[in-house]
Amino acid sequence: MNFRLPAILFATIAVLGVVLLVLSFSDDQDTPTDVLMEELAGLKATDIDTVQIEREDGSILKLTRGAKDRWEAEWEATEADGTKKPIRARADAAAVGELVAALLRAKPTTYPGLTTNPAVHGLQPANLRVTLRSADKASTVNLGDVTIGGADGVAFVTTSTRPNRPMAVARASLDPLFRNQTGVGKAVDLAKWAPEFRVKNIFAADTRGAGEDVSALKLEARGKTLALDKVDGIWKFVIPMEWGSADPTGAVVATPGAITGMTRLLGSLTSLQALAPVDFVENPKDLKEYGLEPGNPDLVRVELKNRDGERSVAFIGKPVAALPPGLPGMPPPAGKVWVRIEGQPGVIRANAGDLSGLIRLIENPDPLRDRTLLAIDRSRIEGLDVTVGGQTTKLRKTGATPMWQLYGNPSAGDPQPAAPQVVNKLLDVLMEQRTIKSFPAANPANFLPGEIKAEVKLWVDGFETPDPKADAKTEPKVKGTPIVLIFGKREGDAIFVRRTLSNGATAEFLMPEKVKTGLNGDPVDLLATVAQTRLDLLDPTLNTFSPELVATMSVSGAANYQLQRDEKKDASTNADKWTFLAPADKKGQTADAGTVAEMLRILGTTQSVSRFVNESPTPEQLSTYGLAADSLRLKVVIGLKAGTDPADKERIYEFGKETTDPNSVYARQVGRAAVFTVPKLLFDRFANVDLRDKNIFRFDPALANALELKGWGGGGFVVELKFEKNKDAVWVATQAPPGYQVDPAKVNAFLDLLSSTRVKSFVPGMPTAEQGFGDPKQYLQITVRMQGGGALALNLGAPADSGAAFYGWSSWLPQTTPV
Repeated sequence: MNFRLPAILFATIAVLGVVLLVLSFSDDQDTPTDVLMEELAGLKATDIDTVQIEREDGSILKLTRGAKDRWEAEWEATEADGTKKPIRARADAAAVGELVAALLRAKPTTYPGLTTNPAVHGLQPANLRVTLRSADKASTVNLGDVTIGGADGVAFVTTSTRPNRPMAVARASLDPLFRNQTGVGKAVDLAKWAPEFRVKNIFAADTRGAGEDVSALKLEARGKTLALDKVDGIWKFVIPMEWGSADPTGAVVATPGAITGMTRLLGSLTSLQALAPVDFVENPKDLKEYGLEPGNPDLVRVELKNRDGERSVAFIGKPVAALPPGLPGMPPPAGKVWVRIEGQPGVIRANAGDLSGLIRLIENPDPLRDRTLLAIDRSRIEGLDVTVGGQTTKLRKTGATPMWQLYGNPSAGDPQPAAPQVVNKLLDVLMEQRTIKSFPAANPANFLPGEIKAEVKLWVDGFETPDPKADAKTEPKVKGTPIVLIFGKREGDAIFVRRTLSNGATAEFLMPEKVKTGLNGDPVDLLATVAQTRLDLLDPTLNTFSPELVATMSVSGAANYQLQRDEKKDASTNADKWTFLAPADKKGQTADAGTVAEMLRILGTTQSVSRFVNESPTPEQLSTYGLAADSLRLKVVIGLKAGTDPADKERIYEFGKETTDPNSVYARQVGRAAVFTVPKLLFDRFANVDLRDKNIFRFDPALANALELKGWGGGGFVVELKFEKNKDAVWVATQAPPGYQVDPAKVNAFLDLLSSTRVKSFVPGMPTAEQGFGDPKQYLQITVRMQGGGALALNLGAPADSGAAFYGWSSWLPQTTPV
């Protein structure tokens, strides 16, 4: 019998039976390999508008996208009596977004233990269901068991597309759905619920921005209200009315609990947040336990609006009490308060800074007032008018590199540079933070004409752009309204100040008479710094010069002489050589280079005047100062070397009479009209100077061929030594005591010293016995004879200056004054 055909038929029937058996467990034959939520394939997370999580007990958490991608959570909580109550709260957009993105990316994976029986994997029925919706599209993932294995674990699911087909999904791909990454068991027991998806911050504001995104704030407690609005970036009081601006930053150092600035206040409020899901208490038994019961006088109501107009209201209750001691691993909470959000049941344990001074601030907002007189951008101040005693000084910041210039007095050379250090000090005082002492009631009596000490106007971006074709000296044209500060009556150690802003808002303050600027600055007098006249604001800088660039110096008046610098250095000293051009009897003579250098150094480095006394002197006034052309006391003209700027060839100084202070004289620098004072020492350096060359011995020691020394006969006899160079140019003694041996090196050293020795000072008159020149035996006579003839002589007498010098006289000096 042939059994082959029956065997084939039997095998075919068996295979068909197995296939039919497999199909009985599934309504589809293919395992998806692309995405889990097939109905939403191709959509992005931003396309999803609803997330719904449903537990096996029927409870539902619904997350809905609102305006500007804000999410809201809805769920029901069970009261103590078993009744259900709906809860709506803001949801954490980041947490929801991570969940949506994870579900849209999730895809099935292989798993060795996967079967086709849903009950084996906790999916009959599923214990957790998650649905995503986008307009009219929706997709659901049903979750059963979650296996062990941490990151290698899986969750068993079915979907709305394949409700009867169990699939495995990598546990890690669904992490945003679970509270932690290691739990195993039923998905419903591991999944996040409302507390995990709720937004943690109490107010709709950035917890990291210190209130930068807040636009309005209202605080209420103990029957008092404090309200502020941000207008053009500046916080303004709404309640109390007419209090003006609030302090943006507050005191650098504040006492504990003190709130002195909006940054501190808003930072403390916007940083309120729950740190963990356990901080949300959905069913508090008694609000009094948390200090959140209605009618509690210490309950603080906070209403906050962000820049998008979103309003949030919360109530701040008691600080969270420390937990009982002895609980292992549970340190007492620090810096936490109980909070309730308006419109939401339950309370929140919120992390907080020091809010102990919040109620005090609401009852008395004075510490929050802006105590800075001028809270403006300094770089934008372009103009100042300072009026003192009816005289106004105009200051404008102009130029490619903006500098303060004086305007308004062309006869004085305006526009001319202002004293930058004086202007900066004035602005430092006006703009120093928190200098206002108090806020008295407005009183015109404090600003009567006889009480006003000074008025300062400031323009912020207040001038038109100059016409590039216009004269550079043209005063900038005002286009804006200035801020006006009036400094009025003194009261004790304080000054009344009235401030009128550009918008017309006026406020009055008490300012301290002494103001400290900067962290380590010394207190300065407020009125003395502000009440500046034109003379105070003139730039005290003189037009200086480098002594190395001086070619000539001409002095006339109380002294008359002219000097010029030789092109070549002095051969004997290798220093600059100056010679007389005048007077005639000194023409060609050498002036002392060291003295000239010191004169030029002092004059060239005198950078600023002592004080200005007259900005636009009349001829009569110049005569009074000793500065008139026909009675000028002293004039110094410094000529600069060729090669310097052709338009800048000289510096001319004029010195006049002594001031009431005998240590000062009146002076001017040609090129400026103003008369100022300088130390009299500067005048004396040019009027009473001795320019005689102090290098009186100008010889080359190598050319000396004989040296004679005689005198200083202290033992009753005179020592006389004579040395000459022999044919080998070696020094030998030609006259000396018996047995005397000369050291040629010492002779050379003596001659070197003699050739470089400078006179310390010149003494008038002829030599005297008191100077040691009465007996020729008692003073030393030195004679140096040179090759080719010629000799020089020096006589040294008695010690002077307590032994620091000797009197001397020389044949090289005029014999009428040789000492």
